[in-house]
Amino acid sequence: MKKILFLFAAVVLINGCKGQEINTLVFNNAKISSERESRIDSIVFDAIKQKAMPGCRILASVNHYVFFDKCYGYFTYDSIQKVDTNTVYDLASITKIAASSLVLMKLYENGKIGLDLPLTDYFKGINDNGATLRDALAHQAGFKSWIDLKRLNKDLSRKILLSPEKYNDRKARKQITEQIVKQPLADKGNYLYSDLGFYLYTLFPKKFYGKDFDEFLYDTFYRPLGLKICFNPNKELEKNIPPTEKDSLWRKTIVKGKVHDEGAYLMGGVSGHAGLFSSAKDLAVLMQMILDKGSYGGKFFLRPQTVELFTSQAFEGNRRGLVFDKPVIDSTLNGTPSKMASQKSFGHTGFTGGFVWADPDNGLLFVFLTNSTFPKRGTMLSKLDVRTKIHDEMYNAVKTDDIIFSED
Repeated sequence: MKKILFLFAAVVLINGCKGQEINTLVFNNAKISSERESRIDSIVFDAIKQKAMPGCRILASVNHYVFFDKCYGYFTYDSIQKVDTNTVYDLASITKIAASSLVLMKLYENGKIGLDLPLTDYFKGINDNGATLRDALAHQAGFKSWIDLKRLNKDLSRKILLSPEKYNDRKARKQITEQIVKQPLADKGNYLYSDLGFYLYTLFPKKFYGKDFDEFLYDTFYRPLGLKICFNPNKELEKNIPPTEKDSLWRKTIVKGKVHDEGAYLMGGVSGHAGLFSSAKDLAVLMQMILDKGSYGGKFFLRPQTVELFTSQAFEGNRRGLVFDKPVIDSTLNGTPSKMASQKSFGHTGFTGGFVWADPDNGLLFVFLTNSTFPKRGTMLSKLDVRTKIHDEMYNAVKTDDIIFSED
């Protein structure tokens, strides 16, 4: 059958209007050749053998058709619990685009925030270096890359270690955001990747809508999309979550079902820079909604122009969009995305090993989730270029029409 790469669509009546396209991910209608699948398998099996990760889940689609969806390995190197389609991973910094970007885009298009207003308009007491919210979202507002919140909040960290059931996360969030606001800012305009601003954006939904950060996301995006993406997974879901580290320094336990990032943990598990847990399928649906410029399944969540603004390069000489990561500007440099990714493409990586990327030029969506930080943090996943090599294979599959579609 001739390979068809058109959008999956159905004509329905919505509010009396004809012609509305319903675009959703389509499973079990496409696959790649066995030869290319074998090459991907080899990359993954070698990474597991070299202990770059104990397992992973990979999903890829083009123009809504999922042509690769496979689970590999186990939760840990003891090979007891296999990764399967129900496996849920700690997204780490992918939270920035899967949570913070959604809140910020909705606030922007509702006229609640202005990108070119100074940070001092939003955060009382912050160092006035002339930086705007747009600067901050592109990582050039002058925030430090990181501060040791455990050291600054010794009382909080002791409480969460000794009696987490009595831990007052609202008090903790207040103290942590106050500490971040007090940090001096460097000169604006110089790119430096930082988590710090993303702690502060969690304050916005309460300020403008009277809702907590997570509540706003559940009500506005996750539940309407039918997703189980969440902060602070319950005990039942924890069974499907691989551990992220044997923490011998701080928590003195195996971190499983709790956010790996220490700062997000001190924030009660809910932050704008880390904290989300998701399956590959749910994350793919969310990314497809963004790739489709704010719509999914006949529902509109964001305006197309809002999504295009945030996913486009924000400043000359800085590859970043607003929250979203972009391909490197200098093609001689290496990055996690394939060098075949277009300059319109966007996504993000996560410290626990995850990587998501979407390309409007050819409709390619790629999701890679793992727990490469278990049992201890390392750089082998990056050294082996696992994510980039597999991303290359997905681009080559699309470029060479190496995708087989069923007759249905």
